[in-house]
Amino acid sequence: MKAVLVLLVCVATVCALDVWQHCSARFPQACPIQKYKDWYSVGSLCVKYYNTALNYSDAEFACRKEVPGGHLVSVHSNQSNTDLLCVVMKYNNTNPRIWLGAFELFRTGLFVWTDGTDWNYWNWVPGQPDNTANAEDCVEMNWKNTGKWNDDRCFYKKNYICAFKNRA
Repeated sequence: MKAVLVLLVCVATVCALDVWQHCSARFPQACPIQKYKDWYSVGSLCVKYYNTALNYSDAEFACRKEVPGGHLVSVHSNQSNTDLLCVVMKYNNTNPRIWLGAFELFRTGLFVWTDGTDWNYWNWVPGQPDNTANAEDCVEMNWKNTGKWNDDRCFYKKNYICAFKNRA
């Protein structure tokens, strides 16, 4: 029974040990829009990793400047979360912590995406979000557990992923 449970958990969320194997076999394809061939297709989005540490607000505004309709990336499925992890690990496997495009709305405990899409998926580290010292309002990926999310202080500088809706 234990082996079956472990197998189900690993199938539903790519096991950390299998990340490299998964990513090499199923790395996201290039964005189909000609001008953005150096971006990747993740779900209905085109995404690009930026190895430039910025605070949350500066990262969001950098994404808005980079491409029409651009925002920090939103995540809506386990597959998209895993695909984003593959992109991050390709470009920076030694420091994979990145900003996602989610933040806590006015300290209500409710999270929203900067692109306005529905909050219909989350992948928190166990025990998160915890809003330490009532000061953690922005969402990062890859803190403590690979592929998992954490709430963190928005002024910290992290790398990030920009995204825009793939309309190809």
